[in-house]
Amino acid sequence: MESKPGAKNRYSLSYSKAAENPSEQSVLGGMKYKNVDVTVVIPGIGPALGISAKSTGSAFRNLTNRMEEAPGDCVNIHMMYPGFVFGFLHLIKFAKTTEVESPNDASFDAQNKPLESIVRYHNALSALTGRAAITDPQMRYESVGMLVYRCVAGGAVVWSEYPALDSPIHYSKFFQKLYDTYDLRYAYPDSNGRNHRKQWNVPAGTFAEKIDSITGCSWEPRLNTGDEEQVP
Repeated sequence: MESKPGAKNRYSLSYSKAAENPSEQSVLGGMKYKNVDVTVVIPGIGPALGISAKSTGSAFRNLTNRMEEAPGDCVNIHMMYPGFVFGFLHLIKFAKTTEVESPNDASFDAQNKPLESIVRYHNALSALTGRAAITDPQMRYESVGMLVYRCVAGGAVVWSEYPALDSPIHYSKFFQKLYDTYDLRYAYPDSNGRNHRKQWNVPAGTFAEKIDSITGCSWEPRLNTGDEEQVP
């Protein structure tokens, strides 16, 4: 996608094949470079927001390693960019003990309850989310999300029974927390400058009216409502 500035905070957004870049962005941390799956870079400021995504479908004993890596990756980036809005999203496969050959490849028991390793990992991630101010601990992410998926014929579906809706890392809260923190860090103190909140004009049909509706926790893109003058 590429954008063109318009009147006030109205911008036009259009699809550009030339602007497409599927590669990961390498962000220089305090100790080493970190390849981040999704990165937003503000010209003249630098890396501002990023999402690191992981998926585990077997060998759940390795989640112990993720517990060690996650805070280390976060500290590395926040050392160099204290204002970086960092999100960590982990997808966990729903695999019952009665459905796998090895107990190490199971994440839930026969009664659909999460195994201890999954609960322990959930609790560890819950302690790493919610960094609101740049003076908060660098080992905490601004937002952490956990989503459990189950493989079915023809694809995968979200397993909505875990984590609970009131969990601090429930996937429905992940993106909104990132957006809110980004606005607080970059738009709010510069509301009349280059980082003001933007409303987008897009060609009809570019975006679905509801995003992530398959998860049951959809949200609406921040688009121009048409109440003000349209961008030419």
